Amino acid sequence: MEVSFSDFLNILTSWGWVVAPILLFLLWKELWMNYIKLKYDLSLNWVVLEIKFPQVVDQSPKSMEQVFAGLYSIKSGANLIEKYIQGKHQPEISLEIVSIQGAIHFFVRTPDQYASLIRSQIHAQYHDADIQEVDDYTFNLPVQIPNEEYDLWGTELIFTKEDAYPIRTYKHFKEEITADVQGRYFVDPMASLIEVLSDIGEGEQIWIHYMIRPASDYWQKKGKDLIARIMGTKKKKTTSNVPEEVFEFFQDLIGVFFGKVPENRKKVSEEKKEEKKLTPGELEVIKIIEDGLDKQGFHTNIRILYIAKRDKFSRAIIPAILGTFNQFSSSNLNGFRPNPKVTPGVNYFFVKTRDYLRKRNLYRKARRKLFVGEGIILNTEELATVYHIPNVVVETPSLPKVEAKKVQPPSELPTL
Repeated sequence: MEVSFSDFLNILTSWGWVVAPILLFLLWKELWMNYIKLKYDLSLNWVVLEIKFPQVVDQSPKSMEQVFAGLYSIKSGANLIEKYIQGKHQPEISLEIVSIQGAIHFFVRTPDQYASLIRSQIHAQYHDADIQEVDDYTFNLPVQIPNEEYDLWGTELIFTKEDAYPIRTYKHFKEEITADVQGRYFVDPMASLIEVLSDIGEGEQIWIHYMIRPASDYWQKKGKDLIARIMGTKKKKTTSNVPEEVFEFFQDLIGVFFGKVPENRKKVSEEKKEEKKLTPGELEVIKIIEDGLDKQGFHTNIRILYIAKRDKFSRAIIPAILGTFNQFSSSNLNGFRPNPKVTPGVNYFFVKTRDYLRKRNLYRKARRKLFVGEGIILNTEELATVYHIPNVVVETPSLPKVEAKKVQPPSELPTL
């Protein structure tokens, strides 16, 4: 049956009084939740911690994985009044790798209530790391960019596949190297990123923000469903047919009067599993997914900004930055890609205006450290792969280092 435009208008006129309040309520709810969440965030005392490294870092990202496992303990909930009236929610921690004119810094922006936990977790794995509270570097730039002096490019990374597919982690970055390099069998996946960050000059900055908050176990359930699909397991449930059941009821009722015993027509849900023959590649993917599901997960926003004075701005930096994240991709696993909904570089109409608005929006979110939506899910191993203290500190002069090792005074030192 075809519905004409006039019929549609008649339906809208007749039933609009039902639809309009629902739409207005949903719009009001969205605006209200954004308002009270922002108000709650502003009520918190936020601090920025800078991490400086010792001269020699010989730990693999496994150490940082233990840090993230410890940070999962910040997971908290809220009752209905706290959630919908006070705006209470799980605050995010922002892990930041920043290059300011080629000088690389590792920052953590956090509510002060988590600062002690973060310090203790990092010091437990990196005993000689120096962690100091510093001013927020984003305040050193104008409130609004782009402007007459500065231009920028930015993006937010999303997955190429669904969350349960893992990326290539540091465990995949192993190759046999000669024993004269301390016998190590590990290639740091952050080495190429550090190289790009250190290769910018005066008037240029690169911000890479990993904003995280602990996730519930729902993503692990989705991961198990994904494994079932790869294995070819199909779930088939019998559906309820109301008219048929009514007919059968009266049929059985009439049969009772004639002494006929009703048939047992109990409808049950049943699963039919059809196992398919898996290829070696599929078996490997299932094993990697299962290993990832055993770890804690974090909702994650990955935001990248390249900011430079207009006479210094170089578009060649953009593919170089994105290329460093391609190494975590795999055709049979997962990977990162720029979110086309927020990335500058639009087509067709109002190109300059839309590009300008996208750049301003990215800068505003990066400066205010706004977490958007649910993000993607990274487990502790994946997070440690993309954010850890690199083992290339000594070879990279632009990385700030701890110049003196802190030690305890000798026990025989005389006291006054």
